[in-house]
Amino acid sequence: MFRTTLAGLRAHKVRLVLTALAVMIGVGFLAGTLVYGDTARAAFYDDLARAARNVDASAGPDWVPFGDRGSGFAETGRRLDFADLDAVRALPGVARADGRMAERLSMLDPQGRLIANFGRAGWAVSTPSDPALAMFDVAAGRLPERDGEIAVDATTAEAYGLRIGGPVSVIGPGGSPVALSMVGTFDLGANKRFAGLSVATLTPGDMRSIAGANGYAEVVASAAPGVGEHDVATRMRQRLGYDAHVLSGDQLREAYAAAAAKYVDGFLVVLFAFGLVALAVSVFVIANTFAILVAQRVRELALLRCVGASRRQLFGSVVLEALAVGLVASAGGLLASAAVGWALLVGRDALGHAVRIDRLVVTPSTVVIGLVAGTVCTMVASLLPALTASRVPPMAALSGAPMEAAVPGHRRLRLAAAWVLAAGGALFVVAGTRAPGFLGVPVVFAGAIGLFAAAVAAGPFVIGRVTAWAGWLPARVFGAPARLAIQGARRNPKRVAATTGALAVGLALMSLFAVLLATTREQSERELDENFSVDYVVTGGFAGGAQAPAVPAAVVDALRARPEFAAVAGARSRGAQVDGRRAEVWAMEPGALQTVLRPEVMRGTVAGLGPGSVALKGPFATAVGAGVGSEITLRARTLRVVAVYDDAPTAGEVLLDWADYTAAFGAADPDSVLVKAAEGVPAQTSRAAVDDAVRQEPRLQVSSQAEWRAKVTETLDRQLLVFSALLGMSIVIALTGIANTLALSVLERTRESALLRALGLSRAQLRATLVLESVLMSVVGAVVGIGLGVLAGSAAAVGLIRQYGHGHPVVPIAQLALYALLAAAAAALAALPPARQATRTALAAAMAAE
Repeated sequence: MFRTTLAGLRAHKVRLVLTALAVMIGVGFLAGTLVYGDTARAAFYDDLARAARNVDASAGPDWVPFGDRGSGFAETGRRLDFADLDAVRALPGVARADGRMAERLSMLDPQGRLIANFGRAGWAVSTPSDPALAMFDVAAGRLPERDGEIAVDATTAEAYGLRIGGPVSVIGPGGSPVALSMVGTFDLGANKRFAGLSVATLTPGDMRSIAGANGYAEVVASAAPGVGEHDVATRMRQRLGYDAHVLSGDQLREAYAAAAAKYVDGFLVVLFAFGLVALAVSVFVIANTFAILVAQRVRELALLRCVGASRRQLFGSVVLEALAVGLVASAGGLLASAAVGWALLVGRDALGHAVRIDRLVVTPSTVVIGLVAGTVCTMVASLLPALTASRVPPMAALSGAPMEAAVPGHRRLRLAAAWVLAAGGALFVVAGTRAPGFLGVPVVFAGAIGLFAAAVAAGPFVIGRVTAWAGWLPARVFGAPARLAIQGARRNPKRVAATTGALAVGLALMSLFAVLLATTREQSERELDENFSVDYVVTGGFAGGAQAPAVPAAVVDALRARPEFAAVAGARSRGAQVDGRRAEVWAMEPGALQTVLRPEVMRGTVAGLGPGSVALKGPFATAVGAGVGSEITLRARTLRVVAVYDDAPTAGEVLLDWADYTAAFGAADPDSVLVKAAEGVPAQTSRAAVDDAVRQEPRLQVSSQAEWRAKVTETLDRQLLVFSALLGMSIVIALTGIANTLALSVLERTRESALLRALGLSRAQLRATLVLESVLMSVVGAVVGIGLGVLAGSAAAVGLIRQYGHGHPVVPIAQLALYALLAAAAAALAALPPARQATRTALAAAMAAE
């Protein structure tokens, strides 16, 4: 049986390739995600490790973890003394040492506006006194050599049009602009050490006078030949005392490695999950392909039984064939994984997450995971067809006509399972819509899986009727070829159900994400319109090394004097403990609650908000168990709740009277100014009025609702693009399954096709019949998949809307229709090779008896 199985594989190489293709794509994607992860992690490490080149020991006043908001430098607070650098240089075993100053610094763009990312100003670092210990590379020009010169990181320079030789203005300690001459740009690599913020390099003198540096943020050292880095670190620790946090070079590089992993691992988890989806679809395709092969080899299997093969041997032969196919396909997938990993890296770069790549990293674990996953999935997919093969009776060898092998299971049992799964799935979906917030989403997804399983179980019983409905219009438009295609698709319901099920998986997930993201976009825009009843928010920036959060009164007065605005109000906010919970406490200037800036009240009224009273945001009121008439405690003061609100012009959760806020947190200028444009004033005009009013204070930032809306839309569109691209891999695998089914059916129906040709069907009509059959299968899969995806997505959206907003789920009809059309077009293309093969068969040879 072993030799017979191998001989069969050698004799049917095309069949082997068709069977292996789906597994190859699935393994290629799964292993490609691992290649991506290892390569991107290594690339991020290389970029981040620039700051540790030639560094054997590093000392700083505090250790600040790297992260989305951490640079590895303490933003404020203690610094190492300037004299500490000389002390380190004098240590035995230290070959060279350098001090790194790093302080917050606000830069201005060519229009005089503050350059800020994530609402935060950037950094200034000192030029290295020893180039061997520089934390960055010069990209163009040179680094500053004299006071009054500046170099800017290449990313910021490109984004804001800053040119070498031109002026660049920064904000000095007094809040006034200081003009510097730009002499070069430098490359920070992935720019993660400073969390994507702008970075400038100044001379040590300008760091003191402009950025307010009063010491070193970090002192680094290289060991002399023959001296270990741990020895240098120990000597630095002893010399600088316990106030300094000292790391060896290895420890510093481990911190960089951890930071590199953070920027990769989150996306890698998502990719790996989609890789598993692709493999699951591959299992569908492989199981169906093996089922077709077993059905086509009934007489061959029966003859083996006649000459003495046992049921166990037949079962083993099919599993052995699956093992061979799995190994070959997994090996091919591993070869393709390098291209997949490279494509993922290019895609991440296109989405704005650049990674400098000089090599692809393929680890032994990736090879093992790819081989094991592909082989195991292929063998699991072959178990049911193998069981079917073992039940072929010997008498089947005497039949002159092709016959299907009996599939284990009973019709009533299958129907009962479908009903149970459908009922359980529906209950889970309903329960998920009633669960609060995100807690209901996994419940809805579990219910959707149950409904999909029910559809798979019931598929053979309903697929014929659904196919007939889908083919009603084509039959009237295309005539005989379409009617033959309908009959071909309905001939083997189990086969068609399995084929369309693979396509339905991918389309269901794509539709689910499309509904969720469309609903999220609509809810976000609604919340922006309702929550932020303001058009602009003016906030403070940074002045030198100190944060300046207040908006000067002169700016508030200038805004109030503009006729383009209907309402202008200063606001203050601060985090504090309220009834034992951390909350954002805020207040608006007197009179603001009588304008359009007042929050949307759910219960009570803000008209009565005065000294000794408070208004709470709905979710926070629920969290502390408070309502209108209740009392809460804030900084030893007891306040009475007079209102519970929903939407407000800020994200604050506890609204105080202005006088109470001043008593609790002290008198100060507003943290921010809320601006509402007058009715009928164009957005361009109102924005120009805001910019003109704040021009006297360039360190102030202006945010607009239009910018927030654009950011939300851009983010959601980018997510949809990513999800669609990743799920597209499962669609490709499913289409491969359709092509496999047609190709194997063409071989099975050779005499039938020849007979149709002999009866007058032209080559073009036969080709159209097979293409339409493929399109019908894709349409059925699209209807089932998109229907389930819309149901699950809408149910999940209902729970989220109930918790976080109001309205209804949004179903993007045009987008879903595009998915269906693309699936149908791709299926037509997938059917062309087997259709062309069918028309090339000689009639006489095909109709000859065996």
